[in-house]
Amino acid sequence: MAPGQALADDAVRIGRACHEMAVRFHRGGKLIVFGNGGPATDAQHVVVEFVHPVIVGKRALPAISLTNDAATLTGISRTEGFDEVFAAQLRLLAAPEDIALGLSVDGRCANVRRGLVTARDLGLLTVGLFGGDGGDIARDAIADHAVVVSSDDPCIVKEVHVTIYHILWELVHVFFEQPGLLDPAVVR
Repeated sequence: MAPGQALADDAVRIGRACHEMAVRFHRGGKLIVFGNGGPATDAQHVVVEFVHPVIVGKRALPAISLTNDAATLTGISRTEGFDEVFAAQLRLLAAPEDIALGLSVDGRCANVRRGLVTARDLGLLTVGLFGGDGGDIARDAIADHAVVVSSDDPCIVKEVHVTIYHILWELVHVFFEQPGLLDPAVVR
C-alpha cells in the first residue's frame, strides 16, 4: 500500500489523537517530543510549530523537544545508557496531563520505546509516528495512538511524518477554535 494511502486510511486514528491532544493542552498539558537522528530534528520542528505558530492568530501551545540539549543527552547516556536518554528526562519533566510524541523511522529505537513506555507509566497521552512495519514499538501497542508509514525508505517516512505532524498541529487548533469540540464525546 502506498504511504499516502496509508495516511488517508489512518485519518480517524489521527483525528482521535488530535482531539485527545487538544484536551490535554486544554487541561494545561504540554507536548514532549523525541526521536533519534533525522527524527531528532523533526522533534525540534514539531516543537517550533506548536510554540511559535507561523499562521497569524493561531494559539501558541507549550512544547519541548528532549533532543535539544546535547549536554543532557550525553550526560544521561554516559551514566544510564543511551536507551534511557528520553525516559530519564520524562521522569523529571513530565506530568500526567502532558503528551509524549515519539518519532522513529522504523519503530525499533530502544530509547524511543523506553520513552513511550515511561510516558505511558506516568499517565501521559502517548503518540507514535513510525515507519516500515512499525517495528516492535507499534507491534507491542506501546503508544495510545500509533501511525505507521508503510515504507522502508527513510526519506519517504520523513516526508509523510512531516505531513502528519502538520495535521496534528492544525487539527489541535481546530478543536480549540470550535466551541464544544473539547468534549470527550465528540470523537469516538
